[in-house]
Amino acid sequence: MTTKASFIWDLDGTLFDSYPAIVPSAREICAEAGVFYEESYVRDFVLRTSVNDLLRRVAEEKALAFEPLKAAFTARSDSRWASIQAIPHARETLAALRAAGCRSFVYTHRGASSFAILENTGLAPYLDEVLTSESGFPRKPDPAAILYLLDKYALDPAETYYVGDRRLDMEAAQGAGIGGILFREPGNPTQPLGTERFVIADLREILQLFSL
Repeated sequence: MTTKASFIWDLDGTLFDSYPAIVPSAREICAEAGVFYEESYVRDFVLRTSVNDLLRRVAEEKALAFEPLKAAFTARSDSRWASIQAIPHARETLAALRAAGCRSFVYTHRGASSFAILENTGLAPYLDEVLTSESGFPRKPDPAAILYLLDKYALDPAETYYVGDRRLDMEAAQGAGIGGILFREPGNPTQPLGTERFVIADLREILQLFSL
């Protein structure tokens, strides 16, 4: 395979080991709304769908407005940003891709805290552009943000890949007409769509797949 491929990355659960911050924050907000879930249930639910879907379920059950729940979760999760670490081998993988002439981008549902965490984990220097929830694009699986990056940087869809840990990431890749790389660490309940180009359990596998 060419070593000039381009990669668009998810953050939470893909480049960041952020579920230790996300899961307790979501569980606490649900509990404060009067809905009590086990931590394992919250983690599996979030991985299978999203935090938004979990909070919408709680909002409907308790006849509450969704947006205040979402804002409370974001504030709670962001308050824990300093504890978020990079996924094992994320930095060395990004560095090797950059050294080989590959380009890397981010499209994430995370907001402004993305930039602080990228700096704190040492991943920022290896990224060409970072799109967050504040960039104005629809949420995944809508492919609009990916299509924007393809157009702006004249990326070849046949040589561009979205790397993520959830089905909606693979759906976004499929919708944009690019390859999907599903990152499934041990314990990740996400089941492949069947449309992925690759399914990996360690980010270093990307270097092997692309002969780097």
